[in-house]
Amino acid sequence: MPSAQANALVHSSLVAETAFHHNDKSVRAGMPNNEIDRSNAAEDALQLEMPTRSLTIPEASEWLQVIAENEDVDPPLLTQERLSRNLQGLAISTDWCIAVRSKKPNQLLLLHEMAHLVCANKNHGTEFRTQVVRFLRRYVSVTHAARLHALYEEAGLSVDPFSSSM
Repeated sequence: MPSAQANALVHSSLVAETAFHHNDKSVRAGMPNNEIDRSNAAEDALQLEMPTRSLTIPEASEWLQVIAENEDVDPPLLTQERLSRNLQGLAISTDWCIAVRSKKPNQLLLLHEMAHLVCANKNHGTEFRTQVVRFLRRYVSVTHAARLHALYEEAGLSVDPFSSSM
């Protein structure tokens, strides 16, 4: 029977392999997705303007477990991996895991990747952006959520109407 450590190493190498192919595919396509770029730019602007907390991997895993329990989904496995410079994180729904490049990912990044896991449509569309705003509202602050909602709209991106109450 393989040890838990061996399983973690196998899983880690599978995540790294998935991330490699994901990165490779993005580079080969050579076509920036304007919706993805604008969504990411809005989130980057929020993180610069109103930084969210950076958490250690154990703290982040614990926080994601609380979120998963509240959202009635399985908690994702969180791993720190070598990812390309242009990739901060990666949600892999088939393995229900989140890989991050930093040893101290920020809350916005974690919520971004968690939104990829829980959304039926895995792209950066309206459902996804609305979920990120909802997660920010519930797990960071109303102020962060309202600002990201405004940034998405300023970027010409569709997002469901913002509600300050839940």
